Amino acid sequence: MTGTLSQLLSLITYGNQYLKNLELPKNYYPENVAFKFCNQVNFIDLQTVEGGKHLEQLWAAEPLAWFERLKLDGCLRLMAYYHPSEGNEQGTPDHKLAGFIGGGGTWLIEAVYEGYSDFWAERWEVSRPDDPDQLIWAVSYGRTISGSDTIAFSPDHLQATEDLRKILLDIRDFAGSHDLESWTGVFDRSLSILDGSEQNNWYAGTISESAYPKSALKLIYAAMSAHVFGGMGSWNDLGFEKKEVQDDYDDLSYHLYDRINRALLSGVNVG
Repeated sequence: MTGTLSQLLSLITYGNQYLKNLELPKNYYPENVAFKFCNQVNFIDLQTVEGGKHLEQLWAAEPLAWFERLKLDGCLRLMAYYHPSEGNEQGTPDHKLAGFIGGGGTWLIEAVYEGYSDFWAERWEVSRPDDPDQLIWAVSYGRTISGSDTIAFSPDHLQATEDLRKILLDIRDFAGSHDLESWTGVFDRSLSILDGSEQNNWYAGTISESAYPKSALKLIYAAMSAHVFGGMGSWNDLGFEKKEVQDDYDDLSYHLYDRINRALLSGVNVG
């Protein structure tokens, strides 16, 4: 899974933990793995001024300060919002761009209040390319939409679970039939997490588990572990000589990416 998405999900789940009971793990920021390689994670308010220019005003200097301001402002909960891309000049599908900053569709954080929602968008920039500790990223979340209608989209949990299971079985069988043993193992592990026969280890601690039922956590962790879309060396890096095989691979990959996103929305936005 990409670092940008895992951080967004971490902020949502730990933010909900704080909004509910005013508790956070000690040193959540910057020690949580979601902030690895980041030298900054702040939150800014984007305001449009005369002439259509945008003014950036610091709203919170780090995640805990953001959670505190949200609570004081009456935020009820945080939710994930996803919208696929509307296309690009090359016609490249979202799953092939998911490993690039800003690619793979649009993920936002929806802050839900009584009667309205605000939306926060992420911005990742390399600010310290030569940092000795590899803290190269400066991340800002900007409130790009304020006082909007609440969306709070959460796909049906049972349907999202079954859809993810089906595509994982199909893509596991495809990998097995083309001697892609390492990828077969990845998809088998995701299925085991989804069915509860294996515990998640890769992403333990990235998200808060305190406010989520086991069924939601299994769905979230299975989707996270099945997120094989990135750059060089990822599932996206494969190619096949036979057109019919390539077509099957492209079709399965497209649907896996879609089912993963729906599973994450369903799991994280449950309740």
